Amino acid sequence: MKLNGIQLYLVRNPTRKTATVPPSPQSHAPAKADATSEEPVASASLLETSLAVTKSILSVRRWQITLAKAANEGLVVLQSPKVGFFKRSRTIKGKHSLPACKERQMVKEGQVVCYITQLGGEMPIKADVSGEVIKILLEDGEPVGYKDALITILPSSPKIKMLQ
Repeated sequence: MKLNGIQLYLVRNPTRKTATVPPSPQSHAPAKADATSEEPVASASLLETSLAVTKSILSVRRWQITLAKAANEGLVVLQSPKVGFFKRSRTIKGKHSLPACKERQMVKEGQVVCYITQLGGEMPIKADVSGEVIKILLEDGEPVGYKDALITILPSSPKIKMLQ
């Protein structure tokens, strides 16, 4: 089944067995005991199902198109150096500070523009070039993969970047 570019595979009753199970011989036990004995089985079957999140086919193509357009327009795309979660601001002792940068803001080369959080540690991501932040491609808290695009920057002088 395809829905908005996401391909889903549906399975009916993945934990259901094909053979029917005969009723238990303990008919003299109270009803409460039977209810409690069935609860762990039901929760165990829920834990066995996969909750994996997969990237959709269109999202991968969308990133490729975004990177190609950015290169054609002379934009620089900051990419993630590691896997983690995207954060626009730093968290100190549970308190969020102001965002490191905003769209349409001028940034300098080496200035921190965002953070990648991994296992409780925050890694600052610095701008490769000085220029104007055109678009922040991710929302705060979104998962980030290796080499995923984070932010697009229009260099102060695009000709200088093209010569490199």
